[in-house]
Amino acid sequence: MKTWAVTRFTLKETIRTKTMIIGLVFSLLYLAVVPMLSTSGGGTAVVGDIDQTAAGRDFLGFAMGGLNFIGMAMAIFTTLGAVYTEVERGTILSLVTKPLHRWQIIVGKWLGHVLLMSGYVLVMGFALWLSVAVGSGVFIWRFFPAIALVCLNIITMVSLTLAFSTFLPVIANAIFVFLIFIFTSNLRIINAIGETSDNIFLVIVANFLRLVLPVSEVSDLASVALAGTTPGSQEIVASEAAIFGPRAWSFAYEMAYIALMVFFATLVFRKKDLSQSA
Repeated sequence: MKTWAVTRFTLKETIRTKTMIIGLVFSLLYLAVVPMLSTSGGGTAVVGDIDQTAAGRDFLGFAMGGLNFIGMAMAIFTTLGAVYTEVERGTILSLVTKPLHRWQIIVGKWLGHVLLMSGYVLVMGFALWLSVAVGSGVFIWRFFPAIALVCLNIITMVSLTLAFSTFLPVIANAIFVFLIFIFTSNLRIINAIGETSDNIFLVIVANFLRLVLPVSEVSDLASVALAGTTPGSQEIVASEAAIFGPRAWSFAYEMAYIALMVFFATLVFRKKDLSQSA
């Protein structure tokens, strides 16, 4: 398939980038350090704890939060110049001149980045889960639907960054995407300020940002999925709902959001003038 050929090419090129290599090295360091950070920061040691299941779940929740952030950051950095840089250098012409539709180029590049970054998160997640299983003998199966939601966040960041790479230079794309990410990661703070100060404008802004990038709410859904339906998790759900918790349809909305970003990218690329590429 023509689209799959673009996907394979994207995978090979992205794996060899310095960003990916640095990210992998940092990830290995994270795997080595996160048990110490979790134990010293929250008392969530797995081995030797009275409640092995609760300790393992706490550790995985802590580690999953870090993995969620690292994965999204890597998704952004590896996708920033996916289209714009190739257009600027003229290397995109080697694909455009082949019997390929432009939408196939975009979808192929998207699939390449999605497969690479999702595979990275799944491997890292399995390594964390395995460390708990081996260290404590506890198998926390709820971790797998939770890590699947983290993968959905990674795909969202790939889709958003790829969409803007069709018309924004790398630096501008990085600034724009990270600003969106930072603002949408602090929805509770913005909403809390608006609620406590009776500032309706901030409350409206907070609710609008929920639609701009839904990764924060899906991250909360991942935490709830990991906690399960234990009494403790019910308290978490209640407190989340009281503050600014995830909606039940956040998962479906993020799926639609991904499809919209890919569709937007194909529209922009179809109309892009490539005649002046180097």
